[in-house]
Amino acid sequence: MKKSILYGALIALSAAAVTACSDDDDDYTPVDPEQPTESVAGFYVLNQGNMGYQIEGDLSYGDYSTGAATQDLFQNANGRSLGNTPQTAIVYGNHMYIGVYESNTIEIVNPKTYAVEKQISLANETGQNPRSMVATEGKVYISMYNGYVCRLDTASLSIDATVKVGPNPEIMAISNRYLYVPNSDGMNWEVGYGTTASKIDLNNFQVVKTFEVGLNPSRFISNANGDLFVLCMGNYGDVAATVYKVRSDDSLVEVTEATNVAMDGNYLYMCNAPYGIDKVVYYRYDTTSDTLVGWEPSKDVDSIAGMAVDATDGYVLISSYSLDGGYASYSLPGYVNQYDLEGNFIRTYSAGVGPCWIFFK
Repeated sequence: MKKSILYGALIALSAAAVTACSDDDDDYTPVDPEQPTESVAGFYVLNQGNMGYQIEGDLSYGDYSTGAATQDLFQNANGRSLGNTPQTAIVYGNHMYIGVYESNTIEIVNPKTYAVEKQISLANETGQNPRSMVATEGKVYISMYNGYVCRLDTASLSIDATVKVGPNPEIMAISNRYLYVPNSDGMNWEVGYGTTASKIDLNNFQVVKTFEVGLNPSRFISNANGDLFVLCMGNYGDVAATVYKVRSDDSLVEVTEATNVAMDGNYLYMCNAPYGIDKVVYYRYDTTSDTLVGWEPSKDVDSIAGMAVDATDGYVLISSYSLDGGYASYSLPGYVNQYDLEGNFIRTYSAGVGPCWIFFK
């Protein structure tokens, strides 16, 4: 993954991957991975830890009803660490799936007890270093940072297909039965970043198109209506991070400059917090009217790590690094602020080190 994410040199990009749940993995009704269908009661934080400080990752949970946060869920349930730099997790069907980048594993976990039911080692697989996950119709799709997307079958709990995409694929989204994959080429950050995305037909799991996007594409995000956006992080210098709307022909329309995004039905929440900025700027974009309006949380965070929207219960969650000497700390535990959809602050939950990935039941 990008040097900024691995070593904390810049603010890490992350947002929620929210997956609707089924009581049975055999129920393959198509779901939108961004929109839960029932009250989720709380949220999970996948804490990345920090490889440079030899801090391994773990899982936290924030309970809306009590306002309490529980730490080290994975460690306490399994008697071992989750591993180095976990990057992505979703709850889908009867399982929680966690991708651990540097440890090169996928942990398949019971979402009630947090006990591991199966660990998949990717050491001998074509696709390695899991970066993001989305799910639909009994399959979990995993972008692998060495240039592949893998398909995991939830019945057999095994990888059943792999397809090659562009270099260093980041956070994916599903829209209109296509899987959109941003090819960041982040490992070549010293000489430049990528400018392409791969479009995979889910009917045959084949790349049907590679198209141009902005510099350093890092995240696709979509809603149940098929609206699709891509966040391109630029070069962390003279090319600003920018959000684009993706048209039906895969051409782009610029929305605004932003560094983090989260989706709530017809609304796209964004914030712009480039490195060195004095004031974070927030926006809300109405996808039905293509209108961009300001949106301001009543209490800001210290150094934003990620954003998520719980569309069902009506909350916006913003995770943050803690400050140490006035600067973001990549070795101290962070926290998550909870807001209503209008930005009114509700409470703060404690989290672990590197609280970058927020997801739901």
